[in-house]
Amino acid sequence: MPRPALPVLLAAGLLAAGPAFAQSGPLGAAGRWTIDLKASTFNEALTGPAPLAAEVDVTKDDGRSLAWTLIEEDDEGLAAIQFADAPLDGATTKAVVNTQIVMISVKRDGQNGVTAVTSNNSGRKQTMKVWLADPDTLRVEQDVDGVPGPPDQSLTFRRVK
Repeated sequence: MPRPALPVLLAAGLLAAGPAFAQSGPLGAAGRWTIDLKASTFNEALTGPAPLAAEVDVTKDDGRSLAWTLIEEDDEGLAAIQFADAPLDGATTKAVVNTQIVMISVKRDGQNGVTAVTSNNSGRKQTMKVWLADPDTLRVEQDVDGVPGPPDQSLTFRRVK
């Protein structure tokens, strides 16, 4: 059964990825990223079982927007897929998660981070804070339930060289 993609719209995770910390110009996120399951914590009550694997391929990083594909796998094969091309100025745009259209807004948050907010037709919103821990590591703190407090999930992604 399809489930919501990891940090519903992992874009946020991608946007902070890069050696250039300036708030204009390419971010350096182009390429492939994989989830580090051992370094990540999941809230299975909110999102279902943790994936067996997840990979993000960033195909556009021009300083104005990013385009990416996320593929998440479980023991039955494809668990989730998403496609997006989002501006970095906070404007809302459409993205696809599994077979649903969702809305995403992504905005730079300081020199090496971003905040992304996603929502669907049912009104469910998720917020992600993402920052570059080092040139090859992204940290994602995801609020899935909208309740103030510590993040619902903390995810770590590693750059594939």
